[in-house]
Amino acid sequence: MSSKEIVIVMGFNAGGKTTIVQEFVDDGYHRLNRDEMGGSLDGQAKAAKEFLCEGHYKVVLDNTYLTVESRESIIQVGKELNVPVRCVHLTTSFEDAQLNACLRMVQRTGRLLMPEDFKGEFKNDPNMFPPVALFSAKKRFRPPKEAEGFSVVEEREFVRKWPADHTNKAILLDYDDTLRRSTGNERWPEDPSEVELLPGRTAKLQQCVKDGYVLLGVSNQSAVAKAGKPRGITHDTAVACFERTNELLGLKIDYMFCPHRIPPVTCYCRKPGSGIGAYFILKYKLNPEECIMVGDATSDRTFATRSGFRYKDEKDFFK
Repeated sequence: MSSKEIVIVMGFNAGGKTTIVQEFVDDGYHRLNRDEMGGSLDGQAKAAKEFLCEGHYKVVLDNTYLTVESRESIIQVGKELNVPVRCVHLTTSFEDAQLNACLRMVQRTGRLLMPEDFKGEFKNDPNMFPPVALFSAKKRFRPPKEAEGFSVVEEREFVRKWPADHTNKAILLDYDDTLRRSTGNERWPEDPSEVELLPGRTAKLQQCVKDGYVLLGVSNQSAVAKAGKPRGITHDTAVACFERTNELLGLKIDYMFCPHRIPPVTCYCRKPGSGIGAYFILKYKLNPEECIMVGDATSDRTFATRSGFRYKDEKDFFK
């Protein structure tokens, strides 16, 4: 058996593969990456074959490689050259991959990308992809097995490390049915005059501020997507209702809200997506383990999980 080796590093989009690949590069492996090379996976496999035939000994390739079919061409190269093909499967969870994707876009652009961005400026950027890419990856994924032709399948866990200066803590708050209720015809206020605080909110949140927490708001406002239609509100009206809520509380709460509707899921800012969580983590240098999301819905709980926050139901938090 040749002393040459092919290594593929696989896993979800934004799963952290680059970090693992760098370990191999530092150990003398030559990296082949389709995002940089362009072309197909078959083309990447062909490049690996040419590289090895030129007398080089170690090559590492990284891609999602989510299906058996996507892995076949590189395994075939190994068989033809009698070179072992090692599979390093980075078992990053869907939740961690989604948070990674959001953190990356905020770090690179200073903001969360919106649906129109994925159709425009970032349409061809493989590192800036819409939510559907991860959902599709999750659906298509088939775990790698040695029976496919790998010399070994090695599983590696994703380990998240926050910067040392991420020491702040926050209380993240849903608004509708968590901080306020509407006196109008809908669950959400359609005018600032319809905002009514739920009992006990101000005193509890004032204590949180004294305890060193930053107060942040995270809300879904799909009625904005229906502006001009029945049950719709304008963006400005939604803002006015948030400002009125903060005014009644007597507190400054930095908030973000998603104005999009579903289906389909086209944005990262709608809970349970972790986009707003990622934005606030970076803006306020939060330590997610010290943060609490307070809400009243499954989407709030899942948002907390995906963002790395603890979760408390509003009934328990404000009792």
